[in-house]
Amino acid sequence: MDNFVFHALHLAAQSGYTKCVAVDFSFLKKLARPGFSLSFLSQKPSQMMGLHIGTYSSKVVQLRYEGERAILETYGEIKNEGYLKHPETSRSGGGIPYLDTDISELIKDLIRESNVTATAAICTIPATAAFITTISFPRSLSQEIAQAVPYEARKYVPIPIAEVVLEWMILESSEPSDTIDVLLVAVPREIVEKFRRVAQGAGITLRALEVEPFSLVRSLVGHDATPQVLVNIGHVATTLTFVDKGFIRLVHTIGRGSQELTLALERGLAIGKDRAEQAKRDIGLSERIEEREISSVLVPLIETLFAEIARTMAIYNRRVPRKIQRVNITGGGAHLKGIIEYGASKLGVEVARGNPFARLVTPPFLQPLLNDLGPNFSTAVGAALREFTPR
Repeated sequence: MDNFVFHALHLAAQSGYTKCVAVDFSFLKKLARPGFSLSFLSQKPSQMMGLHIGTYSSKVVQLRYEGERAILETYGEIKNEGYLKHPETSRSGGGIPYLDTDISELIKDLIRESNVTATAAICTIPATAAFITTISFPRSLSQEIAQAVPYEARKYVPIPIAEVVLEWMILESSEPSDTIDVLLVAVPREIVEKFRRVAQGAGITLRALEVEPFSLVRSLVGHDATPQVLVNIGHVATTLTFVDKGFIRLVHTIGRGSQELTLALERGLAIGKDRAEQAKRDIGLSERIEEREISSVLVPLIETLFAEIARTMAIYNRRVPRKIQRVNITGGGAHLKGIIEYGASKLGVEVARGNPFARLVTPPFLQPLLNDLGPNFSTAVGAALREFTPR
């Protein structure tokens, strides 16, 4: 299949799996842990599929739970091009504005080509399709927050509250304060229904839906208490997720992604898309004289992106007592050569490339490959881990 990017070996013998039939229609689990998710089923399976339908490509990861370990069984990525052909004009596109049938066919091929055998899946909702914000209440109202949140949410959610599924959690604070910060998450109900239809069409059991930043925190942060920001450079947008003590504090989206770099190379150098993609990975921001034809096109765009990242970090740091100490770059844009070094020079903190597979049990011979592919799978791994980890 031409547009199938890769798929791994089926890594482990199959374990038994019993299909869950009980359905829980509540949107989010009670927030004893920092994971916002649309939970449908209660019985815990022995295998789990994490499914991320991106803008450029879609990814799947299958994990097996054994004791306290999450074992990678298989994974795969497939380009959306060739599948998502028929745009959907209604609002229910939910960040994936294509017909349900097209998305279902893509998922079925992705699952088949990746040798996925699990039928229960955690699917991710794009950050751009949800409303995530932090609101503050006077500490004197601490006993009334549950009643106040739905009313206060009307100021922040741009569609009627009756049309969203709303969840919130009180954010911990180590500093004395006169206010209580609450993280608010709202997902349009029509998006939830779209994912349910797509899952049914693909023949999978939708165990839960989760907004992407929460999957990223699970796969890249875990129990690390360091104040940090996850920079997820996607195809058309970049999402900044600010995390402290393992909890999301702020989510900010920048309307710039790796597609912008590819198009600039295509236009500026009169080359095809495939060559432009390869140039980003192999040459990127190189300062070598013979490669400056490439980097001179990319650097101005990256400068603009990192200026916005730095500006948002500065605003965040002015508001909180614990300043950002680390930046973790993930998503397809993390493959741009030189971006980690460039980010460190511009942001003045530690910058690393995300590797979600580090939290899994994987075959030693695959680790170099998985280290390279990691940024592509951060969301899918985090989704699959949801049932196996406390956060």
